[in-house]
Amino acid sequence: MKKILKSRQRILGMRETQLRIATGDSAAARGNESSLEQKRTQLKALAVHMHKAGAQCREGRSLHAQLELVDRLCQADDSMAGAIEQARQKTAQMERQRIAAYQKREMADRLVGRAANDLATEQDRKLSEQPRAKPRKMKGTGL
Repeated sequence: MKKILKSRQRILGMRETQLRIATGDSAAARGNESSLEQKRTQLKALAVHMHKAGAQCREGRSLHAQLELVDRLCQADDSMAGAIEQARQKTAQMERQRIAAYQKREMADRLVGRAANDLATEQDRKLSEQPRAKPRKMKGTGL
């Protein structure tokens, strides 16, 4: 019984480690997704600013350069959309792994509790099966 309890405690420790790793991975994926969305917002703001600046240009070359830059920023925005979608998928995958690790840790925790209860029950049963010593009769007391 003690071996089973120790084995289940080791498994529980491993499951807790897996949960901590999965939680860290999930948080990192969420941070990556948030960072990409923030960069995309900055790109959009820069594109709007450059478009306004391009519209105010008087010379043809600078207008052309400004509009080309705006076009490239728009293309970068499109590629950022794809990167953000990949980051969202990665975040969802990491979140599923975190939930699975949490569930496995909970199962291991219940098994440890059950093994500890079984061990305590077994020890109580063994103790109750032990023969009891009868009290000795005292000499001279008449008992």
